Order: sequence, then C-alpha cells, then structure tokens
Amino acid sequence: MSNFQNKINKNKKGIWRYADFYDEFVKQENRLSLDSNESRDSVGAKHLQNMKNLYFKREDENKCGSLKERSLAYQVSLAKQSKKKELVISTSGNAGIAAAAYCQKTGIKLYIFVSPETEKAKIVEMQKYNPIIIKSFRAMRLANYLAAKYKIENLRPSLNNSSIEGFKSIAFEIFEDLGEVDAVFTYVTSGSSFIGIGRAYKYLLESSEIKKLPKLFTVQSGEIFSIASEFEEIQKQRSIAGRLGVKNTRRKKEILELIKLSGGSGIYVSDEEIDKAKNILENNNIYTSFEGCASFAGIKTVTEKNKFNKVVCILSGKLREKTDKIDESRIYKAENFEEVDEIVELKK
Repeated sequence: MSNFQNKINKNKKGIWRYADFYDEFVKQENRLSLDSNESRDSVGAKHLQNMKNLYFKREDENKCGSLKERSLAYQVSLAKQSKKKELVISTSGNAGIAAAAYCQKTGIKLYIFVSPETEKAKIVEMQKYNPIIIKSFRAMRLANYLAAKYKIENLRPSLNNSSIEGFKSIAFEIFEDLGEVDAVFTYVTSGSSFIGIGRAYKYLLESSEIKKLPKLFTVQSGEIFSIASEFEEIQKQRSIAGRLGVKNTRRKKEILELIKLSGGSGIYVSDEEIDKAKNILENNNIYTSFEGCASFAGIKTVTEKNKFNKVVCILSGKLREKTDKIDESRIYKAENFEEVDEIVELKK
C-alpha cells in the first residue's frame, strides 16, 4: 500500500479525509464539517459534443454552493483550535457564505464586507447564518482596517495562506477517483484554489504516486486576466464571469511556476464563448456559475488543438437564482474607518 493510501483517513470523506496532508494539523475535536463535507461524490463523467473522457468536478454541489467551502472549513477549524472569538472577511459572495456557515457552527462572530454589486442571492445565503454584514464600495480596504485595528484574522483567500490547504483535497479526490489525468481546467482570480490543487499534485508526483503532473490550465475572463495575459495578448473588457474577483493576484509567481512545471497554460475566454459553453452544459442538464461555464469554454478552446485521454473541468460554483429577498435591516453600511468603528462598538 502506498504512503498516500496509508495517510488517508478512510473513515472520513471531504477535506478531513486528508487531514494529515495539511501544513498545520487540526485536532479531531476542532475539525468542522457541514453535511456535504462528510459525503463525497465521484467525479462525474460526461460525453459532450464528442468530447470523450471529460470529467466534471462538481464543486457547485457542495452545501454552500462552491469550492470555497473547502478552504473555509479548514480556516475556521484552525480559528476554533486557536480559540478565536471573531473573524473578518471581504468577499464577492461564495467565500462569505462558507465562512458564515462554519462560524455559526462553532459560535465565532463573523464580520463580512461585501460590495453593493454583490449578487443578492449570495447575500440572502449569508444571512441564513447570521453574520454581521457590512456593505461598502471599499469592502476590501475596510475589512483590512478592521482586521488590523482589532487584531482579528482576515479569512479572505487572496490574503490568507491557510486558505490554500483545504483546496488540496480537490486534487486528492480527483486522484482517488480517476488516477492520473492529463489536464485540469479551473477558473482563477486570486489563485488560492489553483495553488492548492497544484501543490497537492506536486506532492503526488514527488511521492511517486503519479508519473507526471497533469497539465494545469487557468481560465480567466473580462477584467480578470493577470495570468492569461502572460500567454496571450488581452483586450480588456467587462464580463459576466468573475466580475468582483481579484484583478492582480499576489500569488501570480507561484501560479506561473505551477503552469510551467505542468506544461499547462493560461487561457482567456470571451462572453460569447462563455455563453456557448453555458448552452452546451445546460442542454446536458448541468447548471453552474458563469465561472464554471468559463472553465468549460477554456477546455473547448484547448482540446481543439490537443488530444487528452482524461480531462477534468472544475465547476467551481453554483448558479444561483436571482432574488430581491434581502433583509436590508440586517445589513450595515460603511464607507470610512469611523463608521466601521461604530459598527464594531455596536456589536460588542
């Protein structure tokens, strides 16, 4: 039996199946999970448009609706282990939902900063878990201020290195289900999930579990192109995917190293390509976020020129129905430091 198989917690599914692979060990009593975190479906195989051996990693089917559930499960569990009472995050939506769910699970007070442009459906999901939601055009800056002044950990995946650990489980699950694969495609903004996947595959390679890395492909669109622009000339545009994502990731160097090491690439897709991909997926009863559709659009672009035996497309988030059912009375507003201080004082 391989060292990888020996280290797996076979009584668990979800991220804690791989608890011994993370940089900082979380004790059993501090490992938080939601229902979906304890059950792992196999990677689903689909045959679309004559694309044989295409597999979808359905992260959109997680309880919180995205792959961010993995990083926040680990991060909030670490916070519980450290006996932290408060946490903060700025988010475009999915990370906030997962953070709120896990913080409610363990009784940690959570401040969530969102943009006024955040999807209402995502805010409605956050409100189910009763965090302190603060709406601001300066969401990221004010979250950073609150974290620094009050010495509260900022969970934002683009800033918090612990976020990378939970994402490793994506690659480990793909390996358990499919063995070696030729290529993995995923939508990237900050790149935390991409790095987690890449580091996990590096571990599998270095421990001789696999003979070579899969080609790792980052997919971007619209105003998010800091990685893709290293591989092709980009004409800046607005997009239906990744609108509020990180435009210039601080993780760029490692992302590019992983792409080079694997023989992958950065891909840029247009709204037209995303729409075409969305139609194909929905015609096959797969309903996912625009970011997931963009990943599939990236595959369509690359597989026209390359032949792969096994390709994995990560569908990173759920397609949420539009809604106006937000409880505005439970949302605070702040545009400066003083207003943030007033909210913190109010919520003591």
